[in-house]
Amino acid sequence: MGWKTFYSVDESYFKGLYDRAEKWGDLIAYKLTIGTEEHYGAGITDVSPTAWMFSPKIQHTIGKTRITVKYYLWVSANVTGEVALGIVFYDNGNTVKDEQGYDLHGVSHTVETAPTENAAEPHELVIEQENNRIVYSVDGNKIGEAQLQGTLASFKLAVQIKSVSNGEIGIIITGVTAEYYDYIEDMINQMMTVMNIMMYVMIGVMVLGVVIRAFKPRKETKGGG
Repeated sequence: MGWKTFYSVDESYFKGLYDRAEKWGDLIAYKLTIGTEEHYGAGITDVSPTAWMFSPKIQHTIGKTRITVKYYLWVSANVTGEVALGIVFYDNGNTVKDEQGYDLHGVSHTVETAPTENAAEPHELVIEQENNRIVYSVDGNKIGEAQLQGTLASFKLAVQIKSVSNGEIGIIITGVTAEYYDYIEDMINQMMTVMNIMMYVMIGVMVLGVVIRAFKPRKETKGGG
């Protein structure tokens, strides 16, 4: 209640990019086969460390917001390494920094024990923002927070392979949903809830009044014949 979507891409969108051999910003479109299921997304996989690679710039909105990113950590057999996924906000073309001067915030995944076969592990990154304070969580666990300095006009998602050995590792994004919190709708819903409660209370009082009146004793008349 109250959350409204202002941006969304899913696997069907990424499938279209894959079929047309198009990129999503810097990120390559992939088809990921897991068992008998095919999944589509955009990201990077490589046998060597990479620089940060970015999604297209996505318009942000004012107020309280929530950005949800669904992705897979991809690791080929016998590989160890580290990958990272983060977000960068922009104000009139410049990156928005926190109080320590950092402009990229997110999560890293370190694979210390190499899998014996190719593996794709699903995860979900959620970035919640209110009054320029962001709190980011992975799979429901809070990872960090930061106070940003500036107007959050737009944002990009960023992916990097920080280290890798013996094969291929990467991150593939399969869905992004950005939402804003509609306080007006929430306020209206709360008012409607209160009105409904008051209506039922009034009906209850009216029924109670009828019952009381129905059981009042009849006055006797004097001098009746």
